Amino acid sequence: MAITRLPGLIDVHVHLREPGATQKEDFRSGTRAAVNGGFSFVIDMPNNPGAPTISIERLEEKIKLADAKKACGVGFHYGTDGSNMASFAEATKHPRVFGLKIYCNHTTGNLLIEDKRKLEEIFKAWESHKPILVHAEGTQLEFAIELAHKYKRRLHDCHISLASEVKLIRKAKKGGMNVSAGVTPHHLYLTQGDEAKLGVKAMMKPPLATQRDQDALWEGLLDGTIDLIETDHAPHTPEDKAKGAFGIPGLETALGLMGLAVHNERLTIADIIKLMYESPKRIFNIPDQPSADVEVDFDVSYIIDSKKFKSKAQWSPFDGWKVYGKIMKIHV
Repeated sequence: MAITRLPGLIDVHVHLREPGATQKEDFRSGTRAAVNGGFSFVIDMPNNPGAPTISIERLEEKIKLADAKKACGVGFHYGTDGSNMASFAEATKHPRVFGLKIYCNHTTGNLLIEDKRKLEEIFKAWESHKPILVHAEGTQLEFAIELAHKYKRRLHDCHISLASEVKLIRKAKKGGMNVSAGVTPHHLYLTQGDEAKLGVKAMMKPPLATQRDQDALWEGLLDGTIDLIETDHAPHTPEDKAKGAFGIPGLETALGLMGLAVHNERLTIADIIKLMYESPKRIFNIPDQPSADVEVDFDVSYIIDSKKFKSKAQWSPFDGWKVYGKIMKIHV
């Protein structure tokens, strides 16, 4: 048995659903899922159905709810529907806010902003070193990069999924821009070819892409174009998922899937530390957690069994997969 001691992992992209959809997840179940997956700090996204984080009052409500239930550290990304820019000055200074999330393409929730003039107003108004995170695909990503360059904003491209997006981010970085990108384990391991077998469990935003796109994602990880792993943990009840809800629970499968990459010699343990701790901590300026660590044996395999999840979403497209990196002990 060869134990590796990892720092407590960081996930900058989770949907913990409280308030607004606690039948799917809440801060107690979501942070317990995080700890069960080796994470000691997560950042919650703002697009809660019916209760988006687009005001300081709603942010404070979320903080109070989280602090009463959390099993690990929790931060927040602020959201916008384009009408709350007057609150940006206060949000940028809030110690529990780590970035501004903009939804430039359709996904869960009602914060979609596609109008270019409105997007430019938002980029201009967010006067902060804290990143602007975008769900931006295709031409929307091109425009977001243009705006980040124009207004000298830090930009993070969430859940990159296409070869063309890898190319855009690589070009921006080579041009000296302060831009980063994340990728999900499900985009690294699943493609359009899995949709027939998985059915609704394969419904994602962004959608699963081609093998060529997936190959580009792995290449982007290895050459530094893609900076970090983000799970986009998106829990749903089985009933909502059966109706076509987007996303999957990811907190409790991410480390095992990346351990599988180590076993297959696609990544090293040092890569995991960089992608799941060092880079997210640096990019989002996350405080030190000196007592948080995870003891993992990367030589030990196990079978993913979603019935053992701490998340309320006890299902996964990875059920039955043999993965590596069994967690032996967690300190949060």
